[in-house]
This record gives sequence, structure tokens and C-alpha cells, in this order.
Amino acid sequence: MNQKNIKIGLGETVITPTENIQMFGFARSQVATGVHDELHSRCLIVEDTDGNRIVLLSVSICELLFRETADKVREAVSKVSGVAKESIMLSNTHTHAGPDVENAPIEYKEYFVSQIAKSAKQAMQNLAPGRIGVGSTVQLEVGKNRRRLLYGGLHPDPELIIIKIEDLSGKLRGILFNYGCHPATLDWRNTLYSEDWPYYAIKGIKEEVGKDIWVCYLQAAEGNINTGYNSLLSAIGAYMPVRDYSYIEYKGKQMAETVINFFPNIETEANLKVQAIDEYHNLTLRKEFPVTIEEAEKHLAEVQKKLNELEKRSEYEGTKTLDKLRTQVFSATQTLNLAKEFHLGKLPQNESTEIQAFRIGETVFFSLPGEIFSEIALAIKKQSPFKNSLPVGLTNGYYAYMPTKEEFIDGDYEVDGSKYSPEAGDELVKATVNVIKKLSS
Repeated sequence: MNQKNIKIGLGETVITPTENIQMFGFARSQVATGVHDELHSRCLIVEDTDGNRIVLLSVSICELLFRETADKVREAVSKVSGVAKESIMLSNTHTHAGPDVENAPIEYKEYFVSQIAKSAKQAMQNLAPGRIGVGSTVQLEVGKNRRRLLYGGLHPDPELIIIKIEDLSGKLRGILFNYGCHPATLDWRNTLYSEDWPYYAIKGIKEEVGKDIWVCYLQAAEGNINTGYNSLLSAIGAYMPVRDYSYIEYKGKQMAETVINFFPNIETEANLKVQAIDEYHNLTLRKEFPVTIEEAEKHLAEVQKKLNELEKRSEYEGTKTLDKLRTQVFSATQTLNLAKEFHLGKLPQNESTEIQAFRIGETVFFSLPGEIFSEIALAIKKQSPFKNSLPVGLTNGYYAYMPTKEEFIDGDYEVDGSKYSPEAGDELVKATVNVIKKLSS
């Protein structure tokens, strides 16, 4: 055996609940009524010739609300893989058509953890010498900046990063693609478990390369990116005919086509260094708030009164005017809730945030704590000394939306409910870049 070969392990297990339980992803999510497509845990393990090993997990649920739950998963994975928790990065795809894990029955919680650990066990069992290659292209159509739809909705960072995995003979073993976009096209009316558009992307890729090839979607920075609809209208449950299975199939096929056309051009290598760094940094939460509790209550009462009046008038039924008022009520409610948390002293000054950076050769994976705006991840990528830099969203427990400083001026859905200060995005960029640079030394 060539001692310069890295070893690669791939695993995949189903995590779909066997019973219909509460779904999660919208304020009005329903109890599931069935399965459209299975939910999965997908695991990639890479080990270099010095025995350094990292684990990347992509799990198709919306989010884990608590760090403690994510820690249980990582501890279970550590036991079966022999990899320290600090070298395990757990990412959620953020599908809004999955179960509410935190409030699920204990039987499902245990199944959830065990199935993720099983995917890591599979990856360890087939850990074998191989080759990895990384390439980058753009996908301009799948993801849209939902806060800038009136201005064209262009994705701030449409980079699609593709990882090709082969055995030593050059036979394809797996494909991983990294891209920032909410898998939340299906709205709250959907009651079937689904991975949303990534399901059709993975299905389309497998139809081309073979059903036995491991294919994984790794979420990037999607805080302000979805497949092309207004986030506040989504939050109030406004009817949007586009949000159905035919549309997620269309979007998934767009992604599959881009991956299929590009990945054959990627060259692979067998002699790569593997390294992991895990640190904790404090990010600043809100230091001031624009309104008092009384002002927020007054504003909510005003818009609620106006909405109530117009809802009684039949000519307004189904109009954009009512939708607009409902978004104002939703936003005002968000503002009031956060105003109470802030002014009643329930919001700490800062929050300890885990920052991970994993290196595979000249490629770095860096963790993002929750739903980070695309521009923040792009700033990190631009300052990274590595050839390829992959943002990994919603890692190791959910935190919140993190908008850029500039977006706090405009407010709206992602900002009104964010606990972070306007400076938090810049703090995350600085801290993450510093962690990444330690890998390159």
C-alpha cells in the first residue's frame, strides 16, 4: 500500500420517524401524515497518513435548538469512530419538512442519535485508501436573496463547491456539494417528510452516476437565501402556489445538472494533510434596542387593530393588502418579544460560540453557528488563505439568524427576531479567519 494515501469512509442512514410526529420549520407546522422521501444522516470521514481524522455529518432536519442535543450526537459519533468530539462537525440541512427533534417522543430522540452514530459507524467500516478532489463553479438559479427580490434577488455568493471522492483506481465513490440555500420551498401546508429540493438534486445526480454512489448536500450560509419567495410572507403562511413538489423538483434538477456537468473536470489527489481546530469565541448580543416595551406594545396594537378591521371586509379577502398587514403584525410581535427579552434583562451581553475549521489538503471547512447571512460567509472565504473554503451552516446546535451590520438598518423578519448585535457578523468573520489561519501554519 502507498503510505501517502489518505483514507476515506462514507456512511448513510435513514433518520425518518417511523411514526407521524410534529414537524418543524414554520410557526404553523403540522403533525406529519406520511413520507414523500426519506430523511438521512450522511457521514464523511477522512484520515491522513499520520492518523489525523475528521468527521463531517450532514443531517436532513431543520435544526437542533440546543447545544446539548448536538453534543449527545457528537459524543455518540465519537464512540463509534474514535474521533474526538472537537473533530466532529455536525451540520443540519435545514429542511422545513422534517421532525421537531427537540420536542419529539423519547423513542425518536434515541433513534435519531443512534442512526446518526450508525452512519459514522458505516463510514468507519468502509474506511479505505482513496482520492479527493475539489472544484468550484456557480449556480445562479437555485438560490435567491429573499430580502432583495425587488432588486433582482441575486445570490451574494452563488459559489457551488463540489468534492469528488474516488478509490485508488479512480472509480467514483462519492460526491459532496456545498451551497447556501434554504430547503424550505415546501410551506407549512405540507405534511409529508421530505429533504425538499436537495432530495431531487441528490436523486438526479444518482441517476447519472449510479444509485450506489454516496451523494451528500452540505448546507452553506443560507440566512437570507431561499428558492425565491419573501420570508415574511412565508412566516405568515401566505398562499404561494409555487411552493409545491413540482417546484422543488425543478430546483433540484437545476442543481443536479450543474453538479453533473462540472464534477468530471475535478482532479483528485491521494496525499493530503488532515487537521482540525476547535475554539470558542464570544459574540456580542444586542447592546441596545430601538424601542421600549411600551412602544413595541403600542405599535403591535395599532397594526393588529387595522388588520382586524380589514379582515371583516369581504373585498379584502385574498388581497396583498391583507398579506402586508399580516406581515406587519408578525414583525411587530417579533419586535415586542425581543424587546421584552432585552429590557427585562434576559438577554446576556454575549454568547460563547464554537468555531471549527477542518483542513483537507488545500481545502478548509469552517463552521457557522446557525443561519448566517451569505455575505458574512463570503467575507470569511475572501480572507481565507486556502484555495477552497467551504462554509458549513447550522453546526453543532442552533443559535439564531445573524444578519450583516448593514441589514439592521432595513430590519424585517431575519433582523427583528435576531438576538445578535450588529457587530456580531464582523466579530464572527474576524474570529473564524483567525482560526482558519492557524490551520495554514
